[in-house]
Amino acid sequence: MNLRGAKPVVDYSVQAFVEHLNPTADLYNENIQNEFVEQFYNWINSSKNNKLTGLENFTNRKLVSGTAQAFDHWYWRHKNRTFRFFKGEFMYHSAVLKHGGLYANIEDRKLQPNDAVIISVPFSDYGSQHPKLDSILNNCQALGIPVLLDFAYYPCTKNIDINLDKYTCIETVTFSISKAFYGAEFLRVGMRLERNDTDDGIDVFNSVEMVNRVSLSIAMSLIAKYSVDHSWNTYADVYQEVCNELELNTTDCIMFGTGGEKYADYNRGSDVNRVCISELIGEKINDRSK
Repeated sequence: MNLRGAKPVVDYSVQAFVEHLNPTADLYNENIQNEFVEQFYNWINSSKNNKLTGLENFTNRKLVSGTAQAFDHWYWRHKNRTFRFFKGEFMYHSAVLKHGGLYANIEDRKLQPNDAVIISVPFSDYGSQHPKLDSILNNCQALGIPVLLDFAYYPCTKNIDINLDKYTCIETVTFSISKAFYGAEFLRVGMRLERNDTDDGIDVFNSVEMVNRVSLSIAMSLIAKYSVDHSWNTYADVYQEVCNELELNTTDCIMFGTGGEKYADYNRGSDVNRVCISELIGEKINDRSK
């Protein structure tokens, strides 16, 4: 059993739904890009488990190939800054930036005006909103530091509460469907939202419709069938069972529990030991559905 990584809950009912779709019909659907952008935004904004105030003011809404594409273009935009992120953040950032970019953990030193900050919400290693998020955003606001908030885990999370209007330093927010549904990680479908059109590669990419219509078709069928709050509304009881059995602390992200010393091998650099329990949740729900 693989307890590492960050995988969606293995739910065979979702697989059965996807396998009965005919996404090739949308290969020639010239409207699917605009249709999906609107529907995905409304889906994200419909959460009852989370509250994002001010998302409507991020009017430049463009498709990306998962959140990673948004990161890549943001690195390039701020290539002359030092990128800052917490210990235990998504390892993609250091993997890319070690090849010539400047970066440092937020814990290493005070924020400086020439920094650029990346924070996952919920925080990647905690499975919940980082307790220092507000203080970091206040510092960024005061120092004029641009911020990217990564909401890749948003569709499988509860208790997120952020007033985006309070922080004009938040330049970019990005979402993905990859963690929401079993198999969706292979669709590579996400959205980047910004306050302004910066006319960068992602804006160009969208303007000439360089999108995967087949993936969009599957993703659109998924969000039409399942609520953005589907994971917690469906798997909450089983999640608690698994955490109890493994002696894990619960988080706000359905994929993760955090453990004590017995899980020290799972430490990713922060002060917690994150364990991915998606496969264990899947075993229970799939067995009970037989």
